[in-house]
Amino acid sequence: MPKLLTFPELAAHGIRLGRRQIDRLEAAGRFPRRVQISPGRVGSLADEIEGHVAEAIARRPALIGSNDESLGPVHA
Repeated sequence: MPKLLTFPELAAHGIRLGRRQIDRLEAAGRFPRRVQISPGRVGSLADEIEGHVAEAIARRPALIGSNDESLGPVHA
């Protein structure tokens, strides 16, 4: 059975965003959509949240020797 996470449980899975930011990212298709549990109650699928975090990790550039100037200067 899939595990559903409540908003407070997201932090333990690496998601430290506010509710409004999650709403915006979800609406833009950049965050897993929540599941309606009951009226006024939603949850996030743990597998989807873990996948989202894993994708973010995979997308990050290597900091040492990175040519990505948008990261700012790299200090050793």
